[in-house]
Amino acid sequence: MHELDRLLQELVSQAQLYPKNTDPRRRKIIPQLWDIMFPASSLRRDKKPTDDEAKRRLAGIKKRCRDRYLAILEGDFEEDWLDALQNTQKEILNNINIFKKGVDAKLYQAWLKFNETSPSQRTPEVYSEFNQEVEKFCCTFIQRRTNKKTQIYPLEKAQSLAQSCQNLCQSIQNSEVDLQQTWNTFCDEVQQLYQPLKFWNWFARYLQFRFIDIIRPRLNVVSGDAPAAKQDDDSASETRFDRIQTKANLRLSPEVIRIIDRDSDGIFTGKHIRNFTDVNFRAIAILKYKQTSIKEIQEHFGNIVNAQTTISPFYTRACSYFKPIIPEYLEAKLALSQSAIEQIVTDSEGKYNRRRMPDRPKITFKGIIQSRLEGVQSWTILARQLQVNVTELIYFYLDGISYFQLMPKRQKRTRRNKNNTAE
Repeated sequence: MHELDRLLQELVSQAQLYPKNTDPRRRKIIPQLWDIMFPASSLRRDKKPTDDEAKRRLAGIKKRCRDRYLAILEGDFEEDWLDALQNTQKEILNNINIFKKGVDAKLYQAWLKFNETSPSQRTPEVYSEFNQEVEKFCCTFIQRRTNKKTQIYPLEKAQSLAQSCQNLCQSIQNSEVDLQQTWNTFCDEVQQLYQPLKFWNWFARYLQFRFIDIIRPRLNVVSGDAPAAKQDDDSASETRFDRIQTKANLRLSPEVIRIIDRDSDGIFTGKHIRNFTDVNFRAIAILKYKQTSIKEIQEHFGNIVNAQTTISPFYTRACSYFKPIIPEYLEAKLALSQSAIEQIVTDSEGKYNRRRMPDRPKITFKGIIQSRLEGVQSWTILARQLQVNVTELIYFYLDGISYFQLMPKRQKRTRRNKNNTAE
């Protein structure tokens, strides 16, 4: 056994000795567990002999997910990966007591629910509900371990499992029985029929399923018999679906792509990744419109810039940056809301008039808005009147909108520290 596996098994065994929210487990054992599994996230500590192996294994899981799904994702792999890690850690903490026990998360959660029910509330319906979960577990256990070649699960083992399940369901109806001891006996019997995974493999299985859960809304991927992760009713869940919707909104219409392709004022070509003028918004947008994959986009630009970490975030930011100018080209009208326009025109604090174009102090943000409201029909005409380059004028206008935050911004995602030990 590798030293990494030995240490993980030792820590998990220690964690299982303590109730869920006790200090030794929450503040000492679990932090040590994450410290060993994710050495890259641990600062100011000496390197452990197991660090390289832990990094190698985690990188292997990440590579498998990236190789399989990156080409059909829309540039969010790193963010999705971090979310999957966080969700997996939370799930591992909730289910760590069933590691090597043979039971699955669904039955474990059903057992906790039943065990927390007071004796006076254990109605026939409550017993029946738990019995149904036990029966489902029995069938699932056999299905997962059926030999793929013979499609036969050993009859002796099936009978042994069925007897253990029956004993559990009968025992819990005895008011004098020790429920915890009954559960422990059941787990011990199931474990005799179960070939336990190493803790790292157990964790890896959860991690791959949770990654699929996260990207499922975009890929419609079904994760086999993986236990479905519960969605937390918090801002993180909401912002993920908000972000997915935002990505859908960034898909360009034929009318918009024609404007970007024509680029009469040179603004879309002029916005590019630093030091790489060819990798500009116009070129990327056209490739995106053709539904070119992330990998193909990177190859299109000669692999000089990473598509996942650089091109895709740049494209998303640029879409938001250029959003106010699109209605100008489509309908010749300002994209700003009426309240924003009134705020600029009134300018009670004078801040919009103090926003001046570099090297041209007479050109102010407020002045540009007023000129458009007074009937100047296009940016080309306004640039001619002001004797300034039209591209620079439009950039000044868009920079002002961004500076004053005059367009609704996407809600920023909040992420808790991955070493958070709360359970």
